[in-house]
Parts: sequence; structure tokens; C-alpha cells
Amino acid sequence: MTVIELAISTFLLILLSGSLTAALVGVRGVFQEGTIQSRMQDAGEHALKVMSADLRRSGFVNVGGLAYPFVFPAGVPGPSFAAHAHAPAIQHAQAGDPDFGASSEIVLVQPDFQTDAAGDEVPQLDGLGALQWDGTEVSYVLMTGADGFNYLQRRTNAANPRRLAGHVERLVFEAPGQIGVTIPNDSVRIRIFFRQVDEKGVVHRHQAEATVALRNTPAP
Repeated sequence: MTVIELAISTFLLILLSGSLTAALVGVRGVFQEGTIQSRMQDAGEHALKVMSADLRRSGFVNVGGLAYPFVFPAGVPGPSFAAHAHAPAIQHAQAGDPDFGASSEIVLVQPDFQTDAAGDEVPQLDGLGALQWDGTEVSYVLMTGADGFNYLQRRTNAANPRRLAGHVERLVFEAPGQIGVTIPNDSVRIRIFFRQVDEKGVVHRHQAEATVALRNTPAP
């Protein structure tokens, strides 16, 4: 092999190596993006499943002089539900971003269910045949963790937090009667906005949404 042939071969190998490296980097980027989107989608489906199950068992009802479910601006429930107050989660989205906006949270109650001999849950009724309601308040809130990321939490009586999803930028609950909200009178709409920034600074977003009927709303 002559010097010229050797130089040409070396040059071609360098070009091939560069092309392969670029291709691998591109594949890695696509894989990472797909993984992040998949994880956000899975987290959204899981969170909606848990919240929907709680809401379906609930109802629009007055218990102990308080109206449930109670939807409030994130972290600011007012005096009647003061136990649910907390510092609002940090917002990363800017005006104009699709996930920018105010968050809201919810407090609800469920009927009192007792387990019978067969292991089935049976709702408890009062002397008039009406559902008896459990005094435990279930809430869904958005909190910023010590790591700086936002987490969707399920709580009971404003305590016992259970994380349902991370990288949540915004959480919204909408109930009938709110301005601009058009949903069935016995329903609540949930919207979860996910936002995650990868190692290259690319922002990945995902939105999950469900409208849930509260099946135990007393008849008018």
C-alpha cells in the first residue's frame, strides 16, 4: 500500500468513525426522549387511576357543615380547611408555555364502608337508609420536594403523604359551577401537566386528563 493509499484509507476510516459516532448520539437522544415521554405517560395513567377511584367513591355532599369536594387554589384552602394549607409548589413554566398557569387542589370524603364476612366492602346506612360518610378527608396536592422537583401527593387528613407522580408542573381540578368549566353536574375534571428537563436542557412535556363522575352524590 502506498503512502497515498494509506492516507486515503485513514481519512475514510475517520469519516466512518465520525458518522457512526453521530448516529449513535442521535439514537441515544431519541431513546432518551422516548423513555422520558413513556415514563411521564405511565405516571399520568397511574395518578389518574388512583384519583379517579377515590372520586368515583365520593360524592357532592355536606358533612359536618362542610361542602365536599372542595376545590381551592394550591396551598390556600381558606379557614374551613386550614389544615390543608401549605407552601405552593415552585413554578418553572413561563407565560406562553403550554403548562403555565395556576394550580388547584381538592379535598373530598367517601362513604363509610365496612368489610363483611365475605370480604366485600359494604356501605353503611343510617336509620333513614342514607349513606353514612367517613370523616377521613382525602386530598390531592402539589408539593416541591427537598430535591427541587414537584410531586403530586395523596394525603389523608392533611397528613400521611403518598407520592403518585413526579415532575408535575401543574395540577388542576375543575368542578361544576366554576367560570368557564363545562362538565356534568356530578363530575370533577382532573388535569396533570408534566414537565421534565433532560441533561441537554430540552424540556419534555405531557398532559393527562380525565373527567370523573362522583357516583355517591345524594339524590336532590
